[in-house]
Amino acid sequence: MNKIDTIIFDLGGVLIDWNPEYVFLDEFNGDRKRMQWFFDNICTSDWNENQDAGYPLQQATEDLVSQFPDHERLIRLFYGKWENMLGGA
Repeated sequence: MNKIDTIIFDLGGVLIDWNPEYVFLDEFNGDRKRMQWFFDNICTSDWNENQDAGYPLQQATEDLVSQFPDHERLIRLFYGKWENMLGGA
């Protein structure tokens, strides 16, 4: 009997296509410049990587909403619609 000794888990674009544009491009009505501003200034890569490192998603979302209340709906979409950010293998 073969034993499983390795499990690979990845939702970050290495084995499975992951791209927040799949959700946010529609939210920004195709305006890539506005969408990129949002990713560069609100839901940044550093912010997302902090959750990859173990910071709780709900707490991270609440922290960001408290900093940027005018962007609450879009901030909540980031983890609220993460499944829609997944493409194929």
